[in-house]
Amino acid sequence: MDKLFQEKLQSGGFQVIARLTSPKSPDLSSTLAQASSWKGKVDGILVTDNPSARMGISHLVLGEMLKREGHDVILTISCRDRNRMALGSTALGAAALSIGTILCVSGDYFTFGDHPEAKPVYDLDSVQLIAMLQEMQNGRDAAGNSLDASLSFCLGAAVCATADPLLPQLMKARKKVAAGAVFFVTLPIFTTDQLDPFLGAVKDLAVKIIVGVLLPSYREIAGYQDGSIPGTFIPEFLVSRWRDEGDEAFLTSSAEHVRKLISDLRASGKVEGVCISASGRESEVQGLL
Repeated sequence: MDKLFQEKLQSGGFQVIARLTSPKSPDLSSTLAQASSWKGKVDGILVTDNPSARMGISHLVLGEMLKREGHDVILTISCRDRNRMALGSTALGAAALSIGTILCVSGDYFTFGDHPEAKPVYDLDSVQLIAMLQEMQNGRDAAGNSLDASLSFCLGAAVCATADPLLPQLMKARKKVAAGAVFFVTLPIFTTDQLDPFLGAVKDLAVKIIVGVLLPSYREIAGYQDGSIPGTFIPEFLVSRWRDEGDEAFLTSSAEHVRKLISDLRASGKVEGVCISASGRESEVQGLL
């Protein structure tokens, strides 16, 4: 099974991941073209699983197509939409496709997305999902039944480094590492000051930290204030600045801010990399890279 990303994490270098949202279409030509423009500039592509509770094409399909194009894939698996049987099937599917790196998330609730009447599952939470996948590597499924083949995954987990209060998030982060997570991907941060309390609290954990950075769209700014974008907190001084600049000036200003943030994170030596996301601005990620 593909272990390239795990090897990169262990190399000690600064890793750059780009987040690719599964489109609401069976036509993947533009999505694959976008990924192609990142080839040789990123260490992995994070494939989402109905992010923000918005339905898109199967993440397994997109992951397989990216693998065919030679990309190193980090596959997100969400607990929101599947029970433990379906989660196990998804993991076996990932293994069959030689996708060896999995990011385990609970998943945003449906009220935040485009199918608010959908029924949530949450048979397992993200900690239990990590534990289940760890057990599958030991040859047993969630019910203790033997698997017919050995599996090997590099397991990661999402964390909200800017949570307030932070203590509950820290407690869950420790449970995720104990269950088998070897790397964290944080929800987006906008200043290094936002990240420092979390880094200080987890410095004793044997876990690699990939920091989420976001190139926001102009229409999203209000969402960071009213809570419609869960887990992401943008400082008021940035909200005011970008909102007052207007759409065109915002494009340049926000990109410059994110570019400096990535440079500062790299120079700090405190984290192992960044995961760049850009809702509706994926084409501009090329400039950051």
